[in-house]
Parts: sequence; C-alpha cells; structure tokens
Amino acid sequence: MDRSLFVLLLLLLLSGLLRTTSALFRQYYYINARMSWPEAQSYCRAKYTDLATLDTMDDVNRLVNIVDAGYSGSVWIGLKRGTQKRWVWSNGEDTLTQYSAWANGEPKSVNECGYYNNGVWLSSSCSSTNFLMCYSSEL
Repeated sequence: MDRSLFVLLLLLLLSGLLRTTSALFRQYYYINARMSWPEAQSYCRAKYTDLATLDTMDDVNRLVNIVDAGYSGSVWIGLKRGTQKRWVWSNGEDTLTQYSAWANGEPKSVNECGYYNNGVWLSSSCSSTNFLMCYSSEL
C-alpha cells in the first residue's frame, strides 16, 4: 500500500475514533446559582465550554455524581428547541438520535429549554431559573 494512502486512512480512522470518544473527556461542573437558560449558557460558555451535553447513560451517571449530595432538584442542561422546532444541544452536537432521556409527556410543545431532574429530561420556559451543569472539554 502506498505510504501516503496508509497515512490518510490512519488519520481518517483516528479522527472518527477521537470524535466518538470525545464525550469521555468531558468534565462536568455543578453551578450552585439560579439563572435563566440564556444566562446559564452565557455563564458556561464564559467559564467552561458550554451547558452539559449528555450523550450516554455514563454521562448521566457522571453528572449525578457531581451534583451536590443534598440537592435533588433540577439543573439546566444544554437542550434547546432549535430553529426547526427540533431539540438540539447548545454546543451544536446532534446526538439526540442516539440517546434520549425525556420523561413521559415531554418535551412539551410550549417550552423551549431543557433541564435534568432525577434521571430524566424535562422542558421549561427558558426564562425560568434553575441551577446548572456546565462542562469543559479540555483534557
């Protein structure tokens, strides 16, 4: 096999592998302050990377372990109804087809932002205030 073709194939393989494992390198941060969803997103983007993105049950488990032990309420995550009325992650990742944890009857059509509470995603008005979960993708 030609060396340049081999190198190209190796790079393509590695780029796909790194993309699928990128979630493993997310560090989650619980922010003990109430904010609206837009305020939460701005805060997370200024201090970390963005609001939390949850691609797998492993992500959910890591998030649960980070939230204060005595707190069992809701936290904003990066779910938002997009321009096509389709739910998307605020960081631009499109993984909702692979993993979804909506509660029964959710998302409600009148709400535009998503939050996490007791293992499920729920929807709410973006102007409501919640605590928040940010993530950083730095290694």
